[in-house]
Amino acid sequence: MIAVAAAPAAADPAGLRPVVTRHGWQLDVTGYVQADAIAYSADSVDQLSPAGAPLNTERVLVRRGRLRIEAHKDALTAALELDGNTTDGPAARIVAGNVGWRYQRTGDARPLVTLTAGLFKTPFGVEVPASERDKAFLEPPAFARALVPGNYDAGVMAQGAHGIARWSLAMMNGAPVGDTQWKGKDPSASHDLVGRIGAEIEGPRKLRVEVGASALAGSGLHPGTPATKDELQWVDENQDGRVQTTELQIVPGQTSTPSQSFDRNALGVDLQVHWCLCRLGNGTAFVEGALAQNLDRGLIYADPIAASREFRELGLSLGVVQDLGAHAQAGVRYDRYDADRDVTERLGAAIVGEHKVFSTWSVMAAGRWHDARLIGQYDHERNPFGRDDNGQPITRSADRLTFRAQVGF
Repeated sequence: MIAVAAAPAAADPAGLRPVVTRHGWQLDVTGYVQADAIAYSADSVDQLSPAGAPLNTERVLVRRGRLRIEAHKDALTAALELDGNTTDGPAARIVAGNVGWRYQRTGDARPLVTLTAGLFKTPFGVEVPASERDKAFLEPPAFARALVPGNYDAGVMAQGAHGIARWSLAMMNGAPVGDTQWKGKDPSASHDLVGRIGAEIEGPRKLRVEVGASALAGSGLHPGTPATKDELQWVDENQDGRVQTTELQIVPGQTSTPSQSFDRNALGVDLQVHWCLCRLGNGTAFVEGALAQNLDRGLIYADPIAASREFRELGLSLGVVQDLGAHAQAGVRYDRYDADRDVTERLGAAIVGEHKVFSTWSVMAAGRWHDARLIGQYDHERNPFGRDDNGQPITRSADRLTFRAQVGF
C-alpha cells in the first residue's frame, strides 16, 4: 500500500513510507496486474466466427490490471477502482466507485456499521464479494458468473459486524456490469434486495469457521417489440426473373407488445473451515450453493415471459486449498451449475430432458514470493452446448491449461 497526496508529507514514525494528508484526508493507492497465458484450450481453433471474430483462445492476455484509490477522513470514506484488460481487446473501465460512512467503536476490529453508495460488489455468498487479487482459483465458478455476472452492481448497502455476527443488506439496480442483455444499465425502476447474514467462530488451534446464508429478491424485464407495417413479398417460384401476381404475397404487420416485468429470486448457503498446520501452513475447505429462479444473467439468459415458463437454476462449488510452506499453495475445486432444471427437447416422438449443466474440475498450484504469485491451473470442463454429428445435443469437453503471473503493490 502506498499513501499519496499533493500536500507536504509528514514523516512515518517507522521510517518505511510517507504518510500524506490533505485537509485531513489520507489517500491509499493499491493495485495489481494479472497476466494470463492460456497454453491449451479445447475450444481454440484457428478460424473466425460468422461475425468475423477470432476463435483462437490460446493466447497471452492481461486479464486484470487494477488500480484502487481509497480516501479516509474520520468516519467518511471514498473509493475508486479502475481496470484495464485485453480480454476482448484493449479496454479500460471503472469497476468500482463509491462513497461511505462507517461507525467503529474503540477496541472493535471491524466497523459496527458501514453505509456505502455507488458501484460495489454484490453481497451474495462469499465467492461474488471476494477480491480477485486474493482468490486461489483463477475465475469464479459457473453459477457465480451466471447469477451475478461481473460481480459489481450499483446501489446502496449497509453492512457490519458485532461479535461473531456478520451482516450485509443492499438495494441494487439489478443489472450487474456483466449482464449480457442490459450491460449494467438498469432497464426498470424496480430494485433487487440482496443480503447475507453469517458468523465467524474461532476455535482451538487456530481453527476458524465461517458460515452464512444469502438471499436475493427482485424483478427482471422482458423487452417489448415495436409495431411493424404490412410488407409486400415476392417469391420467384418459377425462377424466370419476372414478377407474377401469383408470386406476390402480403406479410401482415404486427402490433407492438409492451415490456413486462417478472419476479426472480435466489437463496444461497456457504461454509468455510480454516485451519493451520504448523509445518505446512494455512488451509481452507469450502462449500457454497445457490438455488435460484429466473436469475441467470450471464450464461443462459433467463426470460420466463419469452419462454412461457419459469427457469429454475441450481449451483454448487466445493473444494480445498492448502499452503505448502511459506511460498507454495495447492488446491482442487469442483463446481456444477444447472441453468435450467426443467428444460426438455423432442427426440423423435418422445420428450426428453435436456440438461444444461456446466461442470468443472479445477486443479491449481501456485508459488508466492512477497507480493508476486505464479499460478498454474488445469480446468476439466464439461459444456452442454455441443452437438453430435446428427445434430443432437451433447455435452462436450472444454478443457484449459492456464498460467497466471500476478504482481501487486
